[in-house]
Amino acid sequence: MTESIRTPKKRGGLPEDDGLKAFASAASSAFQAAPVRRRAPTPDEPAPETAPAPAPVIANAVEPKRILPAAAPGSRSAEPAVVVEVHVPQLGERGQEAGQCTIMVSSDVRKRFAHYQLTQKMTTGHEPTNAVVVRRAVLHAKKHNLFDSLREALRHRRQPVQEEDNDPDGLFGEVPARRTARGSVKDSRQQSFRPSSRELAVIDTLASAYAFPNRSDFLNSALDAFLPPSPDDGSRRKASGQA
Repeated sequence: MTESIRTPKKRGGLPEDDGLKAFASAASSAFQAAPVRRRAPTPDEPAPETAPAPAPVIANAVEPKRILPAAAPGSRSAEPAVVVEVHVPQLGERGQEAGQCTIMVSSDVRKRFAHYQLTQKMTTGHEPTNAVVVRRAVLHAKKHNLFDSLREALRHRRQPVQEEDNDPDGLFGEVPARRTARGSVKDSRQQSFRPSSRELAVIDTLASAYAFPNRSDFLNSALDAFLPPSPDDGSRRKASGQA
């Protein structure tokens, strides 16, 4: 009895075998896509706050500065004053045109004004004009940084502080433009000069920046600090000392 040899069937040139079927089944299960899990919806979360963008840096920017009043006697100390940077508007050719200007100065300053001009004429042979004297006084105060101290000296002359005026808590504050004594100033004299438009703009800018009441008070203080004493002052001191 002969055994019959069974030849396997072929599919597409390959024998149809159960091993191939098992391989295909395992491969299909291995590459089957996993089910997508959906999570429950959550409430919207607030968007994180973003920090504001930094301000752009401007080259050569000048921070505006302010003048702080000095503390009155008996009150709390005030912050130190700062130097003001003056920015004068561009006036072009018109800035060099001179015009008449009149201010009020004390009689003592007016007398020393004339004495200074006479002394300069005798010393140098040239008598400076009124505008030149005023210009020199302002430049002298600026060079020695006197504007703040001159303003405070003016304030204390106009508003002398007595013991009864002590206000250590600053309850009433300061009123720079108000006088504390009745009556008008009797020793005021007119002083004229011819500044250019630019010079007058510089004067007014400085007077405003350092909180002077007006142009006359500013220039009177600057002239008082610049002009040398008159000879009469020395003779009076000697006379009072001998008496």
